[in-house]
Amino acid sequence: MITYLPYILCALLMLFSIKGSLQGSLEEETAEYSLKRLLYYFSIFITFLIMIINLEDIYLAILKFANNYSTDTLISSNLFKALMLAVVFLFIQTIIYFVLKCLNNPLTRTYKGLLNKGKIRIVLFSSLFGFLKGLVIILIMFMGIVTYNTTFGRGMKINLFNDIKGYGTLERIISINKPVISYNDFKEYIPANSNVIVYYNGVTLEEGIMSSNEIDQKAIEIVGNSKSDREKAKKLYSWIGSNIKYDFSKAKKALGPEGVSNSGAIEAWNTRSGICFDYSCLYVAMAKSVGLGTRIVTGDAFDGENYGPHAWNQVYLKEEAIWINVDPTFYLAGDYFDNEDFYEDHLNPQIAGEWN
Repeated sequence: MITYLPYILCALLMLFSIKGSLQGSLEEETAEYSLKRLLYYFSIFITFLIMIINLEDIYLAILKFANNYSTDTLISSNLFKALMLAVVFLFIQTIIYFVLKCLNNPLTRTYKGLLNKGKIRIVLFSSLFGFLKGLVIILIMFMGIVTYNTTFGRGMKINLFNDIKGYGTLERIISINKPVISYNDFKEYIPANSNVIVYYNGVTLEEGIMSSNEIDQKAIEIVGNSKSDREKAKKLYSWIGSNIKYDFSKAKKALGPEGVSNSGAIEAWNTRSGICFDYSCLYVAMAKSVGLGTRIVTGDAFDGENYGPHAWNQVYLKEEAIWINVDPTFYLAGDYFDNEDFYEDHLNPQIAGEWN
């Protein structure tokens, strides 16, 4: 029964959509009613798709606007951001619906006789338009679920529709597994200490650097009686680099359409494996537990054959009052702890996050 549940739900949505179109068209004695409702829901679908695919750019535009016309309190408010997103959604949807109606008007005059004359024709056309509207409503529902799964619901995902091909296609389109806008793009427009939600391999930075008692205790054990921040930072770099195995299969998935979601410090600790983002998150988690200021930096790095997306760390040495580069992922490839030629194979550095 559970296997067929998603198909039953979709069928019920379709039936209700056809019923609503039939009822409205028969009351108004024209199938134009159901055609207009189809256009309306289609405008919602297109708007939803535009918003999801360009969410980071829209969010950045909202931050810029808020920075110019609002207070820091408003900029930090999730309610304000949600309201701004709703306003943008309504604005785009209104424009799209207006354009669709304008494009449809000349056609309506051409087939008006088909839509208005005869009860049988009204039933046939309104049923067709109701069927198409039902498909659009189902796609809107799919987008809502995918958005929930990749944002608020990452810990409690809705997997009911995973076996439906259309759902899987939308999920791949909407995938947001790698950063599109860097922290540097945001930092000018947000208050100090404000956390911007940017997704890396399916998690936010704050989720990625989440620690555990085991990780904290191990970090304290590793640094032991170190006499300086440099010594602490070097010991953490060496331990992570020599104890975490690089997961080439995960790296391939992260760069592909399917993406990954099991990322971060805890994942690297539990599996003793990961990709550059996992190494960097674990370094931050351990460094924080021993009082070191750290950053995650994103850019491009040379893997011996090609340059590709990469993440590494910077750590602050209080005694020397400097930030130094640390790349625990490349530990086995050479000395990547504050080495002078670090930027010969690490390009386009951008600070993704900083923790004190």
